[in-house]
Amino acid sequence: MAVLGKDMTFGLFFLNSVAPWKTDAEELRNGLDQIKLADELGFQSAWIAEHNARAYGVVSSTAVYLAAAAALTQNIKLGSAVSRLPLHHPLKVAEDMALVDIISNGRLYLGVGKGYDKLEFDAYNENFDNRHDKYLESLDILTTALQNGRVNYSGKFYDIKDIPIYPRPVQNPRPPIFVMVSGNDASMINAAKQGHSFVLGGIKNDDTKHKIALYRETALASGLTEEYVEEAVARSGKLLFCFVGNTTEQAEEDYREGLEWYMSERDNRPTFGVISRDRNVDYDNFLKSENTLVGSPEKVIQDIERYKQETGLNNIILWMNIGGQRQEKVIKSMKLFSEKVMPYFTNQSVLSKS
Repeated sequence: MAVLGKDMTFGLFFLNSVAPWKTDAEELRNGLDQIKLADELGFQSAWIAEHNARAYGVVSSTAVYLAAAAALTQNIKLGSAVSRLPLHHPLKVAEDMALVDIISNGRLYLGVGKGYDKLEFDAYNENFDNRHDKYLESLDILTTALQNGRVNYSGKFYDIKDIPIYPRPVQNPRPPIFVMVSGNDASMINAAKQGHSFVLGGIKNDDTKHKIALYRETALASGLTEEYVEEAVARSGKLLFCFVGNTTEQAEEDYREGLEWYMSERDNRPTFGVISRDRNVDYDNFLKSENTLVGSPEKVIQDIERYKQETGLNNIILWMNIGGQRQEKVIKSMKLFSEKVMPYFTNQSVLSKS
């Protein structure tokens, strides 16, 4: 069941890739300029990815970049997508993210994940095989630290004895935590049991609908109230490729350069259900994917309507700046989306039920 009476909301995803036509500094400054503009245009959220040792993602600390974005903006929610918990001490994550919540005056969305790239773990001399168990411990500690302000914990990786956590975040009882979910139902079940929101990626609409139903069922069975569960779902969304042009042909041509460079550079993981591990990119097939919204404003509206009806989710996180897209093209796409697409989904109620 979709959340009744709730308008569609739209966020933006930032991986901050350094393509051959950009320097690191240009891409990072471009990204901050895009977030500032997104705030002015009415986008609901901006999500920052975290990587190291990879040219396709050069933000090594989501907290640092989010703090910079917070100082430039007024209303937009600022999310980490994700903070890779096994690579950081959980108390340090709690302290840094509480600071971001204060700087932003309570606009932090804290997305967490375990990481997937062995090279990134090797670079920090961290054991890649321990990441799942370490992630679970870290998430427990992080949640307690942000919510209670003091941590006692004894586990396989961490032994923390009555440590107070400062500063305290603005949001009460804590900033909302988001779990990134792709193909695995277990991740959705764990998020539901813990009452965390979610961001979906790499799955088809029918699987999206299945996972949302599973989330509601599991969360309610775990003792969470229906009001709490619906608030958690209302914050949640799905990550989709997106680019808008005056015509569909123009949007497709403008998006191609950055996308194809990114796909050739990123060789360690299939991408959102549309690119295989062997990196064979069939651009025409990519454009037909359920996870792709590329075209004229009219086409993008139609594709979002299909998404809304088939998933029941009211939120979309849009990946416009993929592969270090050229700044003038991203700005044009953002403005077209704000001026031509967003108004169509204002003051609507989603009435479909499952």
